[in-house]
Amino acid sequence: MRDVTIVKRYAEALFEVAVNRDIVESVRSELHTAKQVAQNDAAFVRFLSEPKIGLDKKKALIETSFAAGSIEVRNTLKLLLDAGRIDSIPQVADSFQALYDESQGTAQATVYSVRELSDMEKQTVAETFAQKLGKKSVSIDNKVDPTLLGGLKVRIGNTIYDSTIKNKLTRIERNLVNVSK
Repeated sequence: MRDVTIVKRYAEALFEVAVNRDIVESVRSELHTAKQVAQNDAAFVRFLSEPKIGLDKKKALIETSFAAGSIEVRNTLKLLLDAGRIDSIPQVADSFQALYDESQGTAQATVYSVRELSDMEKQTVAETFAQKLGKKSVSIDNKVDPTLLGGLKVRIGNTIYDSTIKNKLTRIERNLVNVSK
């Protein structure tokens, strides 16, 4: 829990600086890129995590790798490096995205379904949950999960809305077991 709080502090500080300098969009994009690099380039992360390599060389790699980006993102990455939290780049990017979404009145939702949802179905789900949550909009990331049997499972933040047939059958089974006791 403590790590989550610390990661949020980095994201909040960067978000505040980005808002003050009116560069929120570009910082969000750069953090997304940094997250992709951290998740997909094992050699990059291994180099930055290697204790035998000096901090100066690691910071130089950050400078050259993200030279096209803002000084704010590069400095944040260097702060994570100094604190021994360079592996937290994806979490910082996610926390920043959550702050951005909140400021824009939007939410990110992962929708699990048996099959790929049509654009019209995604729009209906997005509108329904935007209204339910009091948001301007909800962005849908549809993931196919054939084990659900039917229905939808929607995850927004830490909340899960489960209207799948699998879940309904589990509840019926639980009720039958309780009645028979």
